[in-house]
Amino acid sequence: MQPDWITVERMAEAFGLTVPAALELAERMNWPRVFKARETLVLAPQPAARA
Repeated sequence: MQPDWITVERMAEAFGLTVPAALELAERMNWPRVFKARETLVLAPQPAARA
């Protein structure tokens, strides 16, 4: 099964953060990261579904 890598931009949007805050969170939480030409992808937990 492939892990669900997402861009930092999408992760920021999903968690209601700015991109710099999302990058800081990913670093602080030690989420695995990979780097592409113009994107950083993270293996972040899925945000809780909103009711």
